[in-house]
Amino acid sequence: MNPWRTAHGAAAAVGHLVASETAPAEELRPASPADTDRRDHGPDGRFAVGNTVARSKRLRSGLRGALVALESKADVAWQAADKWGKRYGSHRRGELARAHGGSISAGVGSLVEDAAMLRTDARYWRARGMADGNPDYSKLASSLLAQARGCERDAWELASREAAAREDDDGAALRREQAEFQRQLAANNKGGT
Repeated sequence: MNPWRTAHGAAAAVGHLVASETAPAEELRPASPADTDRRDHGPDGRFAVGNTVARSKRLRSGLRGALVALESKADVAWQAADKWGKRYGSHRRGELARAHGGSISAGVGSLVEDAAMLRTDARYWRARGMADGNPDYSKLASSLLAQARGCERDAWELASREAAAREDDDGAALRREQAEFQRQLAANNKGGT
């Protein structure tokens, strides 16, 4: 079966071989051949609680995600360090939020999370170096701690700047700019007449 219709009318008269036409919307095939009216969707079309997509490990980064599956195969000592790192990161995010007006952005939270992960790995490699008597692991731990301190400094700086921007969020800066513009406009109009 040819998907293209043969040209007809004026198109055929000028030598066109096929007609390029769009069928009315109700006659078009569905964009997705899958059954879109399955139990995974509620009456409003949104995903329903417990849908198969939400349960898919390939698409999630949460409790059943692929990274968690990999981490569950890791060394037991590293898993203990990871638990400490997650508690540390959560505590540190709370400290930053309290210090900078009650909330932090996702970017600040991500920097804190990076610092916590680096500290986690540093603790693990330091302990591993001590257990194995390997000074290279201690050097690695020291390097990771330096990077963690850098992430924490960046997080503090970003949180400080965002807090300052939020303080000015009441529109005071916009009102100052508008008043300055009005003064300049008045000065220009006076000089021009």
